[in-house]
Amino acid sequence: MRTWKQLICGLLGTTLCAGLLGAVPAAAAMTTENATEDDSGISVDTSGDAAYDVFTYRGNDTGVTITSCDTSATAANLPEEIDGKPVTEIGDAAFMNCQFLTSLTIPSHVTKIGESAFSDCPMLCTVSLPEGLRELGKGTFESCTMLSEVNIPSTLTELPEAAFYNCSYFPSFTVPANIQTIGSEAFYSCTALQEVTLSEGIVSIGDYAFQNCQVLETVSLPASCTTLGNYVFDGCQALTAFSVAPENPAYQEQDGVLFTADGETLLRYPQAKAETSYTVPEGCTTLADWSFIGSTALEQINIDGVTAIGEDCFYYCTALKSITVPEGITELNGAVFAYCLSMEEATLPSTIRKLGNHCFYSCAKLKKLELPDGLTTIGDQCFYNCVALLQMNLPKSITEIGEQAIGYYTPSDAKDNEAKEIDQLYVYNDGSEAVRKYMQHWRANTYKYWLIGGGITVVVAGGIVTLIAVHQSRNKIRPTSRHASATKKK
Repeated sequence: MRTWKQLICGLLGTTLCAGLLGAVPAAAAMTTENATEDDSGISVDTSGDAAYDVFTYRGNDTGVTITSCDTSATAANLPEEIDGKPVTEIGDAAFMNCQFLTSLTIPSHVTKIGESAFSDCPMLCTVSLPEGLRELGKGTFESCTMLSEVNIPSTLTELPEAAFYNCSYFPSFTVPANIQTIGSEAFYSCTALQEVTLSEGIVSIGDYAFQNCQVLETVSLPASCTTLGNYVFDGCQALTAFSVAPENPAYQEQDGVLFTADGETLLRYPQAKAETSYTVPEGCTTLADWSFIGSTALEQINIDGVTAIGEDCFYYCTALKSITVPEGITELNGAVFAYCLSMEEATLPSTIRKLGNHCFYSCAKLKKLELPDGLTTIGDQCFYNCVALLQMNLPKSITEIGEQAIGYYTPSDAKDNEAKEIDQLYVYNDGSEAVRKYMQHWRANTYKYWLIGGGITVVVAGGIVTLIAVHQSRNKIRPTSRHASATKKK
């Protein structure tokens, strides 16, 4: 694999250097810009900088800083010295958008490389960082989409934020023992990264560090790694298992699933875990935010004993057929079950008080659900696109119901995602004023209803009168109805 990639890089370099994309311009042809702002938002001022070959430079306290490079250059062989002074730094965005750059030599005296220094160099294949380098700026190699190999010197202790963001050609990467911190989004969307080695010595991994590494199969956390940021491994669609060193004081794995060391919080269920059913182990009481997101093989799950479910927990679990939320849980925040496209039945506990925004969004097969007495809040678009849920009993306890919470969907042929009303839906209101106000807007022209004495609701929709007798049994509403034709009077 590596030989093949090196061959491609070599061919690119040969082709470019042969002049098919233009020869490297002489220094006299270079232009510099005054206080310009690049795509990363970094303000770069090269006014007054001196020119050397295809570069501009300026002095610093320890020697010379390279500040820019002609963007049509195909090779960048930085000199060890300029005017007798060592090249010790590469400035912010110095080589940014050098679209044809295939090879790079960094001088041995360089101790600092600035933010976005080599970002958006899509033909850069390999980089050798010198021993003595102590600082990399954030986004150093962002979107170097052909980059397949970088050596990390022993003097570097941190891989910064977005260091290799969208380096979509990396087949593997070894993070050496001298690296203590991996910054947020450091390997975000490295879509070819199949294997990563995290050496003993790593202490923390930042938010989204390996998000969207789509072919990453396994992750092994060393004993030294005691801090994981948010959503570190989300979008890793091929991830089948986690392993954790037994001596790790912060984390453990059970059957390839990542937990806190005490086993009380399930942090991440691998997206590509093949089993179709799973039982949360005894002692686990919390499911973290996003903990099962995208687990598309999972059809059944038992979460008995869980007392807290994080935001977006089961988002896009497309094979999940049903869910029973345990007693004691009071809130479901965020898109907990959004896009559970196969879910037909959901059982909510009597303790539930809030269903958050988008909670059951696009559960297109959901048709069996009871909302218990005591429920007070239904969030925005909570049941949006739930086109199979054609009967809903809304308890009197509801005090807040969000925008398009029920009764709306987006047809497949809709323009600009325009929302439409679900014509077949019948809503039974047990006397909630919030529901009454919501229904005044829903089907405003074709839908009328009145709550009359004795628990009777009269609904007129499309010329049909529905008389609903509401009975109470164990705090659950069981509606019965009969229909009679009617003519609406204007």
